[in-house]
Amino acid sequence: MHLPSKRPVFFDPNNKRWPKVKAGALLAAVLVSAVLVALVVSVLVNPALESLSLPAARFLPRPNHLSPPLPVETPAAADARLAKLKRTLAKEIKANRHSPPVARNAPTQPYATKAIGFFVNWDDASLSSLKKHIGNLDILIPEWLHMVDGDGTIREDSPDKTREALRFIRSSRPDLPIMPLVNNFIDMTWRGDLLARMAASSEARARVVAALLDFVRKNGFAGVSLDFEDVPPKAQKNYLRFVTELSTAFHNEKLAVSINVPAEDPAFPYRAIAEQVDQVIIMAYDEHWAAGKPGPIASLPWYVKALRPRMADIPAGKLVVALGSYAYDWPKGKPAEEVTFEEAVLLAKESESAISLDPVSLNPHFDYDDEKDVPHNVWLMDATTVLNAMASALPLQPAGFALWRLGGEDPSIWTFFGTDWAPGAEAAARLEEIRFDYDLDYEGQGEILRIAQTPHIGRRSITYDGKSRLITGESFEVYPSPYVIERHGFTPKTVALTFDDGPDPKYTPRILDILRQTGAAATFFVIGSNAERNPELLRRTYAEGHDIGNHTYTHPNIADVSTTQLTLEVSATQRLFESVLGHRTHLFRSPYGEDSEPETQDQVRPLEILGKQGYVFVGMNIDPNDWRQPGVDAIVEETVRQVEIGEGNIILLHDGGGDRAQTVAALPRIIEILRGKGYQFATVSELLGQTRDTIMPEAKNENPLVALGTRIGFFLLFAWSAGLQYLFILGTALGLGRLAILVTLAVAEKVRGRHKPVSDQADKLSVAVVVPAYNEEKVVLQTVQSLLACQHPAAFEIIVVDDGSSDNTYAVVREAFAGNALVTVVTQPNGGKPSALNHGIGRTKADIVVTLDADTVFTRDTIMRLVAWFADPKVGAVAGNAKVGNRINFLTRCQALEYVTSQNLDRRALTILDSVTVVPGAVGAWRREVVEAAGGFSAETLAEDADLTIRIQRMGFVVAYEDRAVALTEAPDTMRGFLRQRFRWMFGTLQVAWKHKDALFRPRYGLLGFCGLPNIWIYQIFFQLISPIMDLWLAYTCLVSAVMWMWHPASWDPDSFQKVVFYYALFMAADILAGLVAFFLERSEDKLLLVWLVPQRFFYRQLMYVVALQTFVASLRGREMGWAKLERKATVDSRRFTDT
Repeated sequence: MHLPSKRPVFFDPNNKRWPKVKAGALLAAVLVSAVLVALVVSVLVNPALESLSLPAARFLPRPNHLSPPLPVETPAAADARLAKLKRTLAKEIKANRHSPPVARNAPTQPYATKAIGFFVNWDDASLSSLKKHIGNLDILIPEWLHMVDGDGTIREDSPDKTREALRFIRSSRPDLPIMPLVNNFIDMTWRGDLLARMAASSEARARVVAALLDFVRKNGFAGVSLDFEDVPPKAQKNYLRFVTELSTAFHNEKLAVSINVPAEDPAFPYRAIAEQVDQVIIMAYDEHWAAGKPGPIASLPWYVKALRPRMADIPAGKLVVALGSYAYDWPKGKPAEEVTFEEAVLLAKESESAISLDPVSLNPHFDYDDEKDVPHNVWLMDATTVLNAMASALPLQPAGFALWRLGGEDPSIWTFFGTDWAPGAEAAARLEEIRFDYDLDYEGQGEILRIAQTPHIGRRSITYDGKSRLITGESFEVYPSPYVIERHGFTPKTVALTFDDGPDPKYTPRILDILRQTGAAATFFVIGSNAERNPELLRRTYAEGHDIGNHTYTHPNIADVSTTQLTLEVSATQRLFESVLGHRTHLFRSPYGEDSEPETQDQVRPLEILGKQGYVFVGMNIDPNDWRQPGVDAIVEETVRQVEIGEGNIILLHDGGGDRAQTVAALPRIIEILRGKGYQFATVSELLGQTRDTIMPEAKNENPLVALGTRIGFFLLFAWSAGLQYLFILGTALGLGRLAILVTLAVAEKVRGRHKPVSDQADKLSVAVVVPAYNEEKVVLQTVQSLLACQHPAAFEIIVVDDGSSDNTYAVVREAFAGNALVTVVTQPNGGKPSALNHGIGRTKADIVVTLDADTVFTRDTIMRLVAWFADPKVGAVAGNAKVGNRINFLTRCQALEYVTSQNLDRRALTILDSVTVVPGAVGAWRREVVEAAGGFSAETLAEDADLTIRIQRMGFVVAYEDRAVALTEAPDTMRGFLRQRFRWMFGTLQVAWKHKDALFRPRYGLLGFCGLPNIWIYQIFFQLISPIMDLWLAYTCLVSAVMWMWHPASWDPDSFQKVVFYYALFMAADILAGLVAFFLERSEDKLLLVWLVPQRFFYRQLMYVVALQTFVASLRGREMGWAKLERKATVDSRRFTDT
């Protein structure tokens, strides 16, 4: 059983983490030291206090916080550069033509394996996706038409958007077949009633057919795609008649018809429909839908089950499988909101939730609480679900696959969709890199924008199962991030008048006159070519105190121009400002309002390009459309209405670009009305909280630290004291709660007597014992002899795997058992314990594999006690009862106590909860097929046994505990050996906990996620770190109380001292009681060990604290950890125990 090697958890091969940690620790130490010095200085030096006169505080960012400074240039050089820029700009405009994208991964497969994409007008990201991936598509189905009433009226959706998309398609892929989609989705509702009325009327049916034919003919499309949903059962017959009539009409003109149908609908006439149309597109998603209960959108079992019946009704040459890539976000008790893949991932990132792949449905999901503490359950379909779905459907030989929808999908889908791909590990590996290609993240309020953060690539780890040819595991290691855009400028009851497209010699002077008369300042976004013709108006605008912004030189649609032209447009205008005014500007507004409020990453391009040059984008949410000349009253009323409903702070008007008489007439009324309603007028620079000189810079070239340290120092002292106190309380509460629960559950487990008798069925199971051995020549023969002495089934074998020992382990076993057919000894190059175990398991076909360490001795009935549990097919593994067999000194006796009072008591309690977290390497049994399905023992952690135990339970199998299956193991008898072993155990446990953190508090994992794994995090990791604080706080309290009693006996209050001592004593008493109960449950144990119980508790707590700190540091260092082989001394006394 050979597994691909994986990087160990926490391993940092490039050693990047630890230097950063050390630097951070050093910086923290320096800062704390500085704070303490400042605190000491402030205490020793008496400050001279003066009367205070504090001005009103207002935060004004420095100019370089707003944007980088612009370069300095002389006026003569500026004029020369302006002339050159104008010439270059003219050439760029003439040469700039739309260049169609190269068809990346263009499909070369025949028509029978089509890649189809659904496109929508209502999301700009859909066009962005189409522009990126049009080369991957064989057919495009755009949602452009709706049937809006029962008489068959067809309405085109957003004709302007349709024309924009068509312009791109015709210039990029003129041969791409387009089949516009028509549906009955109106006002966010599927109108099955309207469909029924239309289908029942011959006139209405004819009207729909004629309208669709006309639309398709007029635009030269390949056909039409029907998506009529919620068809009433009584309307199915009429609907079939409609489909037949439409198909006949289209086929007569050699046009194609496709139809989108539900994956599962008993009333739907699949066979009859398939006979009429060219393609039947099975919508293989919405197993759980928005209005229903949360769950997988298309679990793989449901998907496969839904597809198979359709193959009987629909010829393979007509069947197209539609796959979804989107998400549903279900607030508790409410219908879900459909969100895109990128929106879902951003939700997970911002809520710090972990997306995990459900092992049953193979659909990713996560949970989070919103700002109102409402729980949300999110299920999504990403590239892994689409890849799995396509791989699962390939044996059915469908005609093709369709993707719902462009713009909402996981961009990684395009690494295989519409390409010459094949299922396999290579295709799966290409999904590991995650990008945000479409969505944006806005922060703040206002209409003035700048980029705060550019996108970052994320990564996910993919687990690909070659046997099933499916992705079975997915973990988002680093979330991707989109553009983060800051909003600025929101100011209540304040508006900024802005004017575009000037200066105009007729209208700009009149607007300037009105502004001067009313005392209102404004911001003018100037076209460079107009300013060049009217420089005096530009000077007057600036001289009268108004802001001036850049509106490009020739007023192009910046979404359609090249980066070079955009830069030249803005640079030429900027140089003009320098030449005429001697000033520059940080303000930019795009012509036509294009991309002033980007919705997709494509639209961010100008903002990113110009942002790097120091510009901020100024939007305009209040737009009365004065350029349409709707009338003076309409301009006034619409402006005031939008201001009052809170649309924004910035009003868009125009002083050039046409007849602006209505704007001029409306302006004084707008100012008067808004002032009467309490609004103030400001420039854009004032909205930003900046001076005009900051926004339009000239084109030329007592000690506060000690005070701050004092405040921080006192805060740290308070935090230290309070932190110790709260940690003491928390540690006490956690300890008492754990002991109460463990004891109760352990006793309940004993009372219930969950033992399995050895049955005939167990005797029929074949058993292999795998003994991994590395330098075990001193102990391995005793181990094998104890196994041969055990009761066992007829089909039984022992496999000793020598893991490249440097001693004579392999030779002594081979020589000692050369004539024994039950014993096989093999050797391999040193690869570690997981490798040796997997090697042994790979050499057997036994039903059950028993594993133990080479220094461990089994009692006579241990094997059969373990095997008895596997008569239940739900049992995947069984843990035995490990005991210390070499109780030769204080340290080993303390370990013997720990095995009984901690490890085995825990295992008893967790057994009743079906959440055992480790089948110990010293004594455990595993169902071989389950181990292989789980991927075997992994080298990702040092606790390979715990890792496999949890993986098996996550697969849905039970892990049992058999306390009568006793194994005697050799415990370290030196402090050095003990610390090395415990470090390996705790580090491995931390690795396992981190690896399986995605299972925490996940209902599908039952009590494992709610009890077993939290038990590891809280009690095996966190509690080990804070438990010594109980001793520290007790000592601190005693010391403080003693000092107070000695020096201030009159004011000494013993209350806090008494409380601490009481709770500490209560915890210790409960701990000792739990130990007594543990021994009561194991009656064969040596009761004399209890003598060491109290000192063991103090002794162990300090040692485990040291180990916990070492573990935490090691996880940060990121070094690869070895197995720290312990010296074997063959000190196990097998006579100490008899069969129990």
